[in-house]
Amino acid sequence: MDPIVNFNGFGYDHVKDDYKVIRWLYFYDNAGVDELRREYLDVEPMWEIYNLRCNSWRKLDIKMPCSGSNEKLYVNGMCHWWSLNDDNNYSNAEPRLVSFDLCNEVFLTTPLPSDMVDRYDICHLTFLNGSIGFIMYDETTTFNIRILGELGVKESWDKIFTVELLPYIERPIGVGKKGDIFFRKDDDELVSSDLSIQMIKELDAKGCECWCYIAIYKDSLLPIEGLLTI
Repeated sequence: MDPIVNFNGFGYDHVKDDYKVIRWLYFYDNAGVDELRREYLDVEPMWEIYNLRCNSWRKLDIKMPCSGSNEKLYVNGMCHWWSLNDDNNYSNAEPRLVSFDLCNEVFLTTPLPSDMVDRYDICHLTFLNGSIGFIMYDETTTFNIRILGELGVKESWDKIFTVELLPYIERPIGVGKKGDIFFRKDDDELVSSDLSIQMIKELDAKGCECWCYIAIYKDSLLPIEGLLTI
């Protein structure tokens, strides 16, 4: 059996002073090089978690919705992603935000209102002004920003911005430390937008179509214990 692996989150467990990675696996029978065929097996998908301190993976006894996109978010000890469908017997589940607590290793979900997913072609998960949010794009150069007020509460999605952009803006790729939103243009060039003054700034950088995202990191003069033993 060969697994297909989906890495869903990485972050810091402040209770145990440890770094963790979570991943989801499902299995298929690889028929061989000469025969390009994969048969998916009747084996339950599974979740695993990696602990840096002990340098090992272990199985999580949990059935949790897997990510529906490449966008994942880590905020204050919790990993977040959004799921449109599910391979863990959630076939009738509605689109939702999934939040996994790295400290106590439990999860909760927050349903997305229908007007957040039915009308938009792109939903970009992000962290904006201290809150989890979505930047939604309906391909008419109009971006709508929704912020989550409380995890687990469907009714707490607040609409805070509607932004009109130029037609050459293709999609959002993330938010910077100062709240600027970064976009990819249809010619691969990257730009940023300051929502307070509605100005577009050229960045003199390019990003590929499918794998371009903004990540915020924190420098440290101290090594991460155990990192060199991986």
